[in-house]
Amino acid sequence: MTESTVEPDGSSEYHVLVPLANPRTEQHLIELASTLAADRGGVVHAVHIVQVPDQTPLDRGAERLERIDADSEKLLERARDHAAEYDAPLETTTIVSHRSFEEVFDAARTHDVDLVVMGWGGDRPWTAGRAEGPLDEVARDLPCDFLMLKDRGYDPSRILLPTAGGPDSDLGAEVARTLRSATGASIDLLHVVDESEREAGERFLTEWAADHDIGDAVLTVDTSGDVEGAIAREAADETLVIVGATERGLLSRLVRGSLVSDVVDDLECSVLLAERPTERSLRERLFGRSSDEE
Repeated sequence: MTESTVEPDGSSEYHVLVPLANPRTEQHLIELASTLAADRGGVVHAVHIVQVPDQTPLDRGAERLERIDADSEKLLERARDHAAEYDAPLETTTIVSHRSFEEVFDAARTHDVDLVVMGWGGDRPWTAGRAEGPLDEVARDLPCDFLMLKDRGYDPSRILLPTAGGPDSDLGAEVARTLRSATGASIDLLHVVDESEREAGERFLTEWAADHDIGDAVLTVDTSGDVEGAIAREAADETLVIVGATERGLLSRLVRGSLVSDVVDDLECSVLLAERPTERSLRERLFGRSSDEE
């Protein structure tokens, strides 16, 4: 069952989807999504996914479904209140389903979205570490860009962005640049190499920062060769770390319960994990979208 409670702005072309397990406590997800959507004149789709047990029929009694609708509307009203502080219009939807993780992908395709902003933590049904093969395959075939927020008191004022290049780091740079424009955040870039690669590393990071319009960021080339250790050291004074996914796939690792390294778990600040679709899924998305990609 899906019910739209607010009309979207049909003139918007950039769409950000926010799956909410508990809209009472996910103000920061709405804040981040609204900031990113407003930067591109877009719209936010807040989707409350209500998961019910497999043995419970979805159509079991109108009274129960009406109660879910009423409860969901109260929760989504708070999301609208949070989003009202930003310039991005908000559309809200409730989905009652036996599934959770799969519904995120279905909603992303249904709303033809450009970006999904999700919470990441043990209290959300889509981070239960399920390992079914078909679900893993779904997670590998992304319909759009994905951001996963591990919220430890979301504060984007001081951002650390480790990079070794690649599309996931490109997405991280776009997010960091938008947050800097919206909030005045500082950006520190980190590139980790071996000692013998210092000069090449410095050249790479300088060029990468300029290419991504963050040439005024603080540039740090760590020559320890220890990526996790370097991130841990540099993150000590930061409020948000934006990390690109590895080639294994952020969401497919989430499904298998092996999402992150120890360093990310051990950081005290919030962490934003970024993944951009692979070439295959991006091409499929291009054929499926109603408008051309940028």
